[in-house]
Amino acid sequence: MTKALKNFLKKANEDQGLGGVIGLGGSGGTSLISTALKTLPIGVPKVIVSTVASGNTEPYIGTSDLILFPSVVDICGINSVSRVVLSNAGAAVAGMVIGRVSGFRETTRKNEKLTVGITMFGVTTSCVNVVKERLEKEGYETMVFHATGVGGRALEDLVKGGFIQGVLDITTTEVADYVVGGVMACDSSRFDSIIEKKVPLVLSVGALDMVNFGAKHTIPSEFHQRNIYIHNEQVSLMRTTADENKKFAAFIAEKLNKSTSKVHVCLPQSGISALDDLGKPFYDPEATSTLLNELERLVETNEDRQIKAFPYHINDPEFANALVDSFLEISPDISKDFDPRTEEHPRSDQDLCGECISRKDFSGGGTISSTPVDFPEARPETLQRTREILQQLRHQINKGMPIIGAGAGTGISAKFEEAGGVDLIVLYNSGRFRMAGRGSLAGLLPFADANAVVLDMANEVLPVVKEVPVLAGVCGTDPFRRMEYFLKQLESIGFCGVQNFPTVGLFDGNFRQNLEETGMGYNLEVEMIRKAHRMGLLTTPYAFNEDEAISMAEAGADVVVAHMGLTTSGSIGAKTAISLEDSVARVQAIADAAHGVNSSIIVLCHGGPISSPSDAEFVLKRTKEVRGFYGASSLERLPVEQAITSTVKQYKSISIM
Repeated sequence: MTKALKNFLKKANEDQGLGGVIGLGGSGGTSLISTALKTLPIGVPKVIVSTVASGNTEPYIGTSDLILFPSVVDICGINSVSRVVLSNAGAAVAGMVIGRVSGFRETTRKNEKLTVGITMFGVTTSCVNVVKERLEKEGYETMVFHATGVGGRALEDLVKGGFIQGVLDITTTEVADYVVGGVMACDSSRFDSIIEKKVPLVLSVGALDMVNFGAKHTIPSEFHQRNIYIHNEQVSLMRTTADENKKFAAFIAEKLNKSTSKVHVCLPQSGISALDDLGKPFYDPEATSTLLNELERLVETNEDRQIKAFPYHINDPEFANALVDSFLEISPDISKDFDPRTEEHPRSDQDLCGECISRKDFSGGGTISSTPVDFPEARPETLQRTREILQQLRHQINKGMPIIGAGAGTGISAKFEEAGGVDLIVLYNSGRFRMAGRGSLAGLLPFADANAVVLDMANEVLPVVKEVPVLAGVCGTDPFRRMEYFLKQLESIGFCGVQNFPTVGLFDGNFRQNLEETGMGYNLEVEMIRKAHRMGLLTTPYAFNEDEAISMAEAGADVVVAHMGLTTSGSIGAKTAISLEDSVARVQAIADAAHGVNSSIIVLCHGGPISSPSDAEFVLKRTKEVRGFYGASSLERLPVEQAITSTVKQYKSISIM
């Protein structure tokens, strides 16, 4: 349906028959409609009356100008409230359409100058202010973007859409965060849209002397001995090294060497940020020189691609003017006969802004963009802890390291999973059965109170795990627990988050259908995850198919674990399972479905034939945007079986003759 709507809207816009778009729906409808609406150009009125307008709206809006209108009540017929809300929404979109059509009928001066995008950070503000003032005197329109990861993506979306016809990328600090693992990172596509659209580009190295983190205590332990500058209570900066600067230069040079349009690289030899100056905390001439020298060495110059070095600091007015001079040198050719707003009628999507691409999140390298309203029942300390956990996970992803989660059925299992470097530990009832020599499916049968078992296991495990986040496996279908109170109990004990286990996802056939029909189905697990998310807890649910992945993502899941069924191998492992090759396609389908709702969600694989490190590697190397593996039997039962068997055999091999 989403594809059909995209095609319909695209054709209507190209045929100049689209004045604006309005839709309405719940979470599912909003996801379906917004995916299509985000592909329309900026400026085309687009509104959705939605039940999720007051929650985490980033997955629905991205970097588009889509407006979500709160429905207040559910989308279920007309009543005294919905009548007012829908009337106001209709009037709002009608006003937008009238304003848009009226605006198109106003002609503006011909040969208007280009719009130039500029990147800025606090430590390059002096430079950007001079550049902006001079460009505007020259007749250019300027748009300034804060280089926080989102800023760079917004700039490139507008370049791709045709709103920006030239770029002064003065502050490329997002590259440093991407390479090292900071919280204001770009992704691997940085500079691609600028190069593909062949707009004139002047690039510099502003703030590549720093990597951004949150509050001081959130800085990864491996960086604690580095040169850290506390910008404020919420922002910490780390000075980059010469070796890191070589990597930044390589990333930038690789991109620029693909360009076929005019590019000038301007290098300030006396410092690249306000903190990189004599007497300032990041003053390091050797590290800065390494960055500049590497760029001069790696960027392949030709008639259109040039490098210029200047004996100034980046914030010196002389350098700012040199940047503008370079831009004026390469921009005249494409400004010839430029006349963007003189048509009498609404224009096609190419005329308006081209195809505006919705934000895709990058392999998980940025901060968690959310406000308190997204977590209305969260305690501040719980929400902060979850953010720190996710920041650490994304830091590992940026470094190319997999996320590994493990089930623990005993205290000693958890203790040595932590010693081995595991990232997440989950306690659920099957762990106790598994380590008692019974199959994991015992946890789905009526042998014990699953949620009570987890509470009991907490007394054994939580005291011996020092740093790794421990999550509770929650039976979301438990009819004898008020879930909101049970989740608060888990939070108070010390659990960092939850997973949906035992899960009806492992049931199929008539029995599963009967569970769904009698109100004991998977949707109760989705609602449990939704409640935990609203409390600010980390949520890492299992999903067994695409529909379940979508439901969990819409409920706010931070991590979705693509479940391939009961783990094979070992003395009590399953014998019936899909093949390892087939699991690749199933894992990818689940990942794509989850990312279709929230591009920043982390996806892991689990179960079925994926029972060893080599199996996990096989799947991870053949899937996209799948970031690691979650193991239960494979990280607890199988290692114990193998270790004990091997050790006993060694003892028995001792000769006493």
